Amino acid sequence: MTRAMFGSLVAVAFALTVGGCGSEVKWSTTSADALRHFEEGVAHWEKFYYAEAAESFKQAIAADSTFAVAWGRMGLLHMHTLDETVARREVTRALMLSTRATDRERLLVRLWYYRVMYENVRAAAVADSLIALCPKEAEAYLVRGQLYAQEKNIEAAVNMFERAVAADTGYALGVMSLGYAYSDLGEQDKAVGYMQRYIRMAPDAADPRASYADILLRAGRYDEALEQYRVSLARKPDYWYSVRQIGGVYALLGRLGDARKEFDRSLTMVPAGSATEALRLRLYAFLDVQRGAYEDAVRNARAAGAIDSSMLGGSFQLSYALAKLKRFEEAEKCLRQALEELERKHQTDSPTMQGYHIMQARVYTEQGRYDEALRACKSALEYSSPQMRGAVYTQIARTYLKARQYEPALDAVEGALGVNPNAPEALLVLTKVYNELGDRRMVIEVGDRLRTLWKDADPDFLPLRELRRLPGYRRTPRAGT
Repeated sequence: MTRAMFGSLVAVAFALTVGGCGSEVKWSTTSADALRHFEEGVAHWEKFYYAEAAESFKQAIAADSTFAVAWGRMGLLHMHTLDETVARREVTRALMLSTRATDRERLLVRLWYYRVMYENVRAAAVADSLIALCPKEAEAYLVRGQLYAQEKNIEAAVNMFERAVAADTGYALGVMSLGYAYSDLGEQDKAVGYMQRYIRMAPDAADPRASYADILLRAGRYDEALEQYRVSLARKPDYWYSVRQIGGVYALLGRLGDARKEFDRSLTMVPAGSATEALRLRLYAFLDVQRGAYEDAVRNARAAGAIDSSMLGGSFQLSYALAKLKRFEEAEKCLRQALEELERKHQTDSPTMQGYHIMQARVYTEQGRYDEALRACKSALEYSSPQMRGAVYTQIARTYLKARQYEPALDAVEGALGVNPNAPEALLVLTKVYNELGDRRMVIEVGDRLRTLWKDADPDFLPLRELRRLPGYRRTPRAGT
């Protein structure tokens, strides 16, 4: 997509008459400034530079307050930064203003509107109409692919992402989406190939390196992933996504204090809104759970929900913390509320349900309701792509371990490690199983792998404390750990 900055009304008029579907105008604005800022905003948006994109879209709207697609893009941006209330208001404004726009623009705005409103069936129909009207509209194929992914049809999503790239060979988001889709399918070599192509398409941008790092992270290549996130930050030091992902890797490796710093830093790099503090508190609740500070996790998760009840992220931490505190009635109420939120967002047949069923399984396991927990895991598998099944297998292993059924626990761990051979949670379950079986040699062997991963972990990191408490694991710390 061309993002030339047009400096005169003559140039603007040219752009408006040749860039759309057929002979239609491209964007319905007579303001040169509005067009220039809008194109700048789209360029930032497609790089995930949200703060810069927000500023550009604001300036476009200031130059032309009736510019429907600028309002629509702003709504999408706020949806991606988890400010759902503002997003809904802005896309509704865009929809009202789009009555005076072209057919193409009206379809784009409707597509964005239905996405923000979680009306995925209607969004899919609009995407199909837009593809029929404008077969070179790469974004239409991209969104249609995302909707197929929500329907658990990754193969159809891949087809749409490929068509997006065919429609616009320079469409970097289509190439990136292919990388993630092939990763979801478990085809990591293809995923790496597409992410490397994404890097070649935008070598100076931050996100291609971060996306490549995500693929490495999924494979348990944590040091390499951190290196790529840092390369991303060398291109843009305030790239919020890489900072947040580094925080996530630190948390995985037990560096909870460092993780909190990175989470806090990332939140200063995106447009601030009502959801910012809620997200901060949910991230804190996540770290509290990693410390076993369950009362703190409950307090932070509930404070986050009081600010913004629409975010599902805190439900997992809250329900699990309540279950660990034996407050099962409250935990089950949290599960019911999470399901209601999924129903409101029309996501009860989407991959999001994997997380919900794992959440169920963790609560049921803490209650000793092992058969129900395993049924919840079976449901989670129905919503899982090959790449995402590792988390489900790990929970199955936890449940069998608690039920003292060690052979099926070992089988489940094998499934988890087949997805990610360095998954710390799965390795910890494996160590615990060997400890129960009295196999001290294997306890030490697997435990040492974990100690290597957690060599810089904070002393209060709960999984490390659990490892050290195992009778079959040596209690004397190794040198340098």
